[in-house]
Amino acid sequence: MTLLTQTPEEAFNLFTFLREQFTKHEWLKRLLYCVAVVLVAIIATAVVRFVIRRYMGKRGGRNLRADTITKLLLSVVSYIVWFLAVIQLLTVGLGLDVLSLIAAAGVLGVAVGFGAQTLVKDVITGFFILFENQFSVGEKVTIDAFPGTVEGLGLRSTKIRAENGDLLIIPNSSIARVINHSRT
Repeated sequence: MTLLTQTPEEAFNLFTFLREQFTKHEWLKRLLYCVAVVLVAIIATAVVRFVIRRYMGKRGGRNLRADTITKLLLSVVSYIVWFLAVIQLLTVGLGLDVLSLIAAAGVLGVAVGFGAQTLVKDVITGFFILFENQFSVGEKVTIDAFPGTVEGLGLRSTKIRAENGDLLIIPNSSIARVINHSRT
C-alpha cells in the first residue's frame, strides 16, 4: 500500500507508513549508521580543532590577529563538518533524496538572497576587517561613537565590551569609522 492509495485516516498514521517501509533490522542499521555519523563528526571536529589550535599556537607569544583567525577557522570548520554530517544523516539515515533538497534550497537561496543584501554586506565588510587587520580581539577601540574592548570579531558582527560592562554587538556593514587605541 502506498501513501497515494491510503484512506485519509491511514495517510496520517505515520507509524503505519514507517512500519511498512522498513523492517526492524533496517531501522537498527540506520540507527547505528546515524550514531556512527554523529560520532565521526564529533571526533573530526575535535581533531581539526586540536590541529588548528596547535598550529596557530606555534606562532609564539600572544598574537591577537592569530587568536581572531583561529576563532574564525574553528567556526568555519565546525559548520562544514556538521553540514556534511547532516547531509549524511538525511541521505542514509532517513533515506531522503538530498539532491532535490539542495536544488530546492538553491532556488530558495536566490529568492532569499535578494532580501539578504545586508547580510552579504556584513560578511564582506567582516572579511576586509580581518584581512586588513584593522583591529583584533582584546584591543581597545572606538567604533563610530562607541568605545570599548573588542570581545568578538566575526564575519557578520563585532562585539565590543563598553567600560560600563555593556556588550555592544555591531553589524560589520554599519561600521564607518574605527579608532584603534591599542596601536597608537
